Amino acid sequence: MVYSISSNPSQSINVLVSHIKPLQMSIVNDSYMNMILPEDIASRIRDFVSGRKEFPYIRENEIMCLLYVYGKDRMIKSDIEVNEAFDLADRTVANVDKEIEYYNNSEARFDTEFLKSKYIQRGLQIGQEQHGSSSNIWNDPTILSDSFARHVSFHQQKYFFQIFGPLNGTDLLSEIREDLVSRIVMVGFNKGDQNGLPFKHSLVPAYVWFRDMVRNKSSKV
Repeated sequence: MVYSISSNPSQSINVLVSHIKPLQMSIVNDSYMNMILPEDIASRIRDFVSGRKEFPYIRENEIMCLLYVYGKDRMIKSDIEVNEAFDLADRTVANVDKEIEYYNNSEARFDTEFLKSKYIQRGLQIGQEQHGSSSNIWNDPTILSDSFARHVSFHQQKYFFQIFGPLNGTDLLSEIREDLVSRIVMVGFNKGDQNGLPFKHSLVPAYVWFRDMVRNKSSKV
């Protein structure tokens, strides 16, 4: 794999799936994943499982955006950690590719009851791991990644991932600098490339999401 690593968000690095190396647990444990578009994806999944929504619960013309942050709490501080983060991103894209390929060739891939039971089972597993707490199960990375792959397959869409960083503080708004400086960020979309997006840069949804999160925290203080 060849990466052109840059701290400048204007220079994107397209993720290619190739040789995979063993990962150090530090980056694995210090990473974050979410689906930030559609903004109400968690409630849609909850309503789907409860029977209030049907599949597909994401329309063909809607933008899906997956967000991954590496070095979330401790930042990326060395070349070794940069390599670990890129290896983890490589694995992540490989897993999404496999999921989409599986759904493209599975007769039961869009069976509503099967899908509901899969998400319920995952929710029960999370509840056990969190000692009965189930408040965040619809933001679970496994469920969100599955939702992305399943809808890409259902709508027969193209998709792409881009990775940036470690991000430089001078390229970030002051509001989000603390959360993103010296982090590596990857985004994935259900479009063929950045030209299919309705915004100028593929990091725009991530910046907006972090800005809104910071403002929401401030309003509760």
